Amino acid sequence: MKMIIYLPLVTSALLLGWYLFGGNPSQPPSPADIPVAGRSTAATPLISPTTGPSRALPAPVEQPTSLRGTDIDGQLEVDGIGNLRITGQVRHLFDYFLSLIGEEDLAATERRIRDHLAGQLQQPALGQALALLDDYLEYQRQVAELESRFPVSENLEDLLAREQAVQQLRASLFSREAHEAFFAGEEIYNNFTLERLIIARDDFMDERQKAEAVEALRESLPEEMQQLLVPQLHQELREQTLALRDAGADEHAIRALRMNLLGPAATERLEELDAQRAEWRQRVASFERERDAIMAQPGLAATDRQAAVDALMQEQFSESERLRLR
Repeated sequence: MKMIIYLPLVTSALLLGWYLFGGNPSQPPSPADIPVAGRSTAATPLISPTTGPSRALPAPVEQPTSLRGTDIDGQLEVDGIGNLRITGQVRHLFDYFLSLIGEEDLAATERRIRDHLAGQLQQPALGQALALLDDYLEYQRQVAELESRFPVSENLEDLLAREQAVQQLRASLFSREAHEAFFAGEEIYNNFTLERLIIARDDFMDERQKAEAVEALRESLPEEMQQLLVPQLHQELREQTLALRDAGADEHAIRALRMNLLGPAATERLEELDAQRAEWRQRVASFERERDAIMAQPGLAATDRQAAVDALMQEQFSESERLRLR
């Protein structure tokens, strides 16, 4: 079943956890508990529904505490004739500063962004960046309004309705180039997540069939989309694996998680990797015991001890393994 639907990243990750791993929908995890890379906060509206971009912009005062000692997230690039290159880095830059809202007011934050753009760019790139900033601020304002009409829900129909509204909003505010640069990876991931939720709720498939359907869904994406999707899947897998292990889950639960997220083939590859790592740890532990026994022998000179350890290492490990061991 194919759908063109989009879901903000944090919301989709939360709901995926509720559906697939038995969470209590009445007590969803707080977004504050979800690890966030960098300072990007675009999945959460940053501007209240009643506050639009201000035009009377006072100069900001000293640098806020949360920015001190940090590097600005987001690079600005121009092409050979001075036009702004519209990339996801521009969005990262906006989000870096917009994360300050609450620590200072919107007007001060907006001035920070405009001053930074003016210090980094010349025309025509500067005008293009400022226009894109206006669009992004308006987007944040309207997303906040949309949130009030479509509150977070565990109901898939509600999620679909909300994402159709988000999609229409983005299409109405941004050029096709900016839409793709700012939101393509997020939308691919969210589309995949919603379709995966639909598979997880299919009562006519067993667990193996669901895992195979998830794998087929992922492999049906164009290669470039898979390249965008896979890193986020593995990040989600790492986070949820840690959460399961912290909760005392057994290997069966870890395998079920991998099957749900990645499908059977990728799960089998991970299990093979786990086995290789376990074998390596056992070999290293055995070597360390023998090495410690050599080092503890009385009456051996230091050079003799080292020679014996080197011989033991050559006997038990290949050249590449010895480099890894060191």
